[in-house]
Amino acid sequence: MKFAVLSDIHGNYPALKAVLEDAKRRGVDDFIAAGDYCLSGPWPNECIMALKEFPGKHVIRGNEERYLENLIGKDQSKWTDGQMQISYWNFRNIREENLNYVLSLPQKTAFECNGLKIHVAHSSDTFIGEYEFPHFGPGIFSKKYENIEVTPEMVRKDIHAILETDADFHARVAALEDGVYIFGHSHIQWSYKASDRNVLLVNPGSCGLPLDAIKDSLPYSILTVTEDGEISLEEIRIPFSMADYVEEVKKTTQYAEANIWSKVIFQELLTAREHLMFFLWFADAFANEMGDHQRPFTVETWEKAYEAWQLR
Repeated sequence: MKFAVLSDIHGNYPALKAVLEDAKRRGVDDFIAAGDYCLSGPWPNECIMALKEFPGKHVIRGNEERYLENLIGKDQSKWTDGQMQISYWNFRNIREENLNYVLSLPQKTAFECNGLKIHVAHSSDTFIGEYEFPHFGPGIFSKKYENIEVTPEMVRKDIHAILETDADFHARVAALEDGVYIFGHSHIQWSYKASDRNVLLVNPGSCGLPLDAIKDSLPYSILTVTEDGEISLEEIRIPFSMADYVEEVKKTTQYAEANIWSKVIFQELLTAREHLMFFLWFADAFANEMGDHQRPFTVETWEKAYEAWQLR
């Protein structure tokens, strides 16, 4: 059985379509998706409809879906701030049946394949606690690989140098029962197979918004489970022009109505590095310095913070 494993699409339907076509050419039997299908890219409806057509139902929701759920029943006349414009745009543009579907998805799931249990959650925190982000999260990689051309081999080597020598990580893995543990959330592709047990950790990376410093490519993984329950994993990256994608996004109403958010995401897409978290930190400090403690940020503060951030 061959599973295409993917996560963190973030409304980037052209990327999702490219990954699905590549997976089908490789003879994939089924798909596993680990959440975050909306926000940041302007094609959430197309992404959700593609999920509905997956042959299997190994699909869960991520943290971004919560932002949409929190808007249900709220007074839209009060949606006047700048910071949440991307959430408002998504809520207003995702069709009701698609929103209901994505919000009906479970937070996590588990199923068996040839006697092997496969667990799926959005974040690795579910399985190994708060480990991934402090050691090799996108913020760390953004600084580590600043102004460096990065290859998948480099990222894989650097991550495994951490994992192989960390007693704390090995203790966390030792606490897991045999099986496959799939997650996303960090937007960084990595995996780890225990040497003495049938335990495999899989983060396929983000096929819609990769943040592992590897430019113009889309990551996903292929998990193979034999009839005897043996497992193997192939980490895939396919070429994709982020510059072309950015130009297409500029033609959409998302770009007009959630302009600042879209521009920050463009920086992430074009560099494959974290920017949004750094901008939010900057905006918070900028607003506090101006004596503005309103959150979410007003349109004026949001726009002025972005202008100042560009000049820093």
